[in-house]
Amino acid sequence: MIEEFVAKHKLPGYRVKQFDLAYYQQLVESWEELTTWPKELRVELEREMPFSVLEPIRELVSDDGKTIKVLLERRDGTRLEAVLMRFKDGRNSVCVSCMVGCPVGCTFCATGKMGFVANVSAREIVEQVMYFARLLKRELGGDTKNQTINPGMFPSAKATSMIPGFKVDNFPRVTNVVFMGMGEPMLNLGEVWEAVQVMTDQNKLGMGARHVTVSTSGYAPQIRELMELGYRGRLAVSLHAPTQELREKLMPTVAKVYRLTELMKVLDEYAAVTNKRISYEYAMIEGVNDNGQQARQLVGLLKKRLVHVNLIPFNPIVIGLKEKVSRFNPGIGNPGIDARMYRRSSVERIRAFANVLRVGGIERTIRITMGDDIAAACGQLANKS
Repeated sequence: MIEEFVAKHKLPGYRVKQFDLAYYQQLVESWEELTTWPKELRVELEREMPFSVLEPIRELVSDDGKTIKVLLERRDGTRLEAVLMRFKDGRNSVCVSCMVGCPVGCTFCATGKMGFVANVSAREIVEQVMYFARLLKRELGGDTKNQTINPGMFPSAKATSMIPGFKVDNFPRVTNVVFMGMGEPMLNLGEVWEAVQVMTDQNKLGMGARHVTVSTSGYAPQIRELMELGYRGRLAVSLHAPTQELREKLMPTVAKVYRLTELMKVLDEYAAVTNKRISYEYAMIEGVNDNGQQARQLVGLLKKRLVHVNLIPFNPIVIGLKEKVSRFNPGIGNPGIDARMYRRSSVERIRAFANVLRVGGIERTIRITMGDDIAAACGQLANKS
């Protein structure tokens, strides 16, 4: 984002390198901290380019402390949500939004109930990652004098980092980014692609391509375009049904336009070109898509393909939060969304479904639900934190 400023002011190329090091890797929190630039240049930068284009409005932390959701306001007043998920193995995964709202309208998704509001820019996508990157640095890498740190949360941290006031360079980093927040990435592909470039640039966020996952509800032409752009990260497809008929009921907008046969054809092309396993997301909804016959149909659909199925216990639609969380959100209720329309499949039913996939030779995982107590789990983001 700094290249235009550097070109306008005819600055030497090394200024870009200094900027990238400070902003993306050292995670400065203001242009004043960009001390490799002279003060007069920092003042001009502040005048022409605000440090942030997203304003944090509210932050919610799950009961177990592993999930943090932030509500961010854009300069036009519209709002989006992003989520940090912290895992026991040291991974820190950020779920980013690429739109405010979503035009796809999947019947089981809170974001879809919002409709489409606006596309999110590449800078705004990257800033969601930067928000949590700085948060992680502050927790362990900044001034810890007045903080209580949980050493178990960050197993890779050195023991000396627990000393009050001690500063560490090896602070916890964002390790993974998933485009599974608000919006359909394929319908904002230009900005998504630009953001991915920043994430995987070794002079910027420096993430490996395999640590970035772009999801889609099934926009076949854009999947092909993403492949042709040279994307080599992970691809996740929101499938949720083994048949065309059921998929149209659950995901009517996209499923009727890009039929399952067309979608699978382009996904086969993607797997052939990239030699990468495709993840298929499958929300387990009681009495809708979770019986044995449907499991066998899913085996038939995916057999002999390079796939991994994520079985996701359905997360109820919540606009506003549960009573125990709503104390942080006075005046926010549940305006007419019937969360009882769908229910989460039982543990036994999910395991039985997974076993059919196992017998059929399909790799599968039952996803651990994180952040549903703060409406931060899959399908629950709706900018009403």
